[in-house]
Amino acid sequence: MFIQVVTGKVVDLEGFRREGDRWSTAVQPAAEGYLGTTAGTTDDGTFFVASRWESAEAAATNNDRPEQQAWFETFAPTVKDVSYANCSEVVVMGDGGSDDAGFVQVMVGTIKDRAKFNALKEQLDDMSAAFEDWRDDVIGDVMALHDDDDGFHDVIYFTSEAAARAGEQKEPTPEVMAFMSQMEDATDIVDYIDLSEPVLR
Repeated sequence: MFIQVVTGKVVDLEGFRREGDRWSTAVQPAAEGYLGTTAGTTDDGTFFVASRWESAEAAATNNDRPEQQAWFETFAPTVKDVSYANCSEVVVMGDGGSDDAGFVQVMVGTIKDRAKFNALKEQLDDMSAAFEDWRDDVIGDVMALHDDDDGFHDVIYFTSEAAARAGEQKEPTPEVMAFMSQMEDATDIVDYIDLSEPVLR
């Protein structure tokens, strides 16, 4: 899987939503290798879009399509301060992304110890059951690692925002706590993007 992450600020919310819907009907049907999108906006006007593709080549081919370029010319005026991250390495935890999620939280971070992070990444399958027992409000998790820097976007799918907030108060098991402590040594979380009304396509 390949993920392209786009973030920025919305300057025309109505136009942003209209063009997002238009992409789904006018551009997406002929986009070969397209797997899905998680998108949304926050209360302060930040937007987040993560599109999933079978490969980087499929995403690049779509970006070069005349239909995509024409659509983007109309979409571009609705946003500002746009940044992109191409992510060839994707870590899927649990059931991954889910169109059934009622709330999505994106943790924006950086990897400060790559060797330790890679070692922890290898333990995720073994930790899956422990995490599920601790947080049954989490449907799945998809971490997209940036190709060009040490950044990442960790996209977490929840049953609902209320369930997520309640789950935040649950004490983790010693096993989970030890793993999370090691992950904190390997990474820094620099921002959170909360999508209370996620668009899942």
